[in-house]
Amino acid sequence: MIASFWTALGAIAAIIAAVAWLGVAVLLGYNLALLTSVVSETARLVHGITEETVPLLSEVKTTVSNVNREMDRVDVMLESTGKIVKNVERLSTVVEHTVSSPLIKVAAAGYGLSRVLKGRKKD
Repeated sequence: MIASFWTALGAIAAIIAAVAWLGVAVLLGYNLALLTSVVSETARLVHGITEETVPLLSEVKTTVSNVNREMDRVDVMLESTGKIVKNVERLSTVVEHTVSSPLIKVAAAGYGLSRVLKGRKKD
């Protein structure tokens, strides 16, 4: 009788263990189904992003090429502007020397003439 009690108790424990393993298997199956759904949705999302990104990258490449071309033009214009500024600076220096030298002479002559006239008025 004691043997049959332990046998019955072992059978009950085996049933409980089998039910527990069945529960674990069901939970794992459910989680696996959810994971499959998440992976499928992620793959669809990545595919959509790829479909939209590839044309955008092509447009960005074209835009960068156009900007580089315009930058080259601006570089040429800046170089030309620098040359023009240097020429204007040289011309300004030449005009300054050309105009200031006679003005200094006229001013000096005017000063000298005024001194002479002041000297004659005193006499």
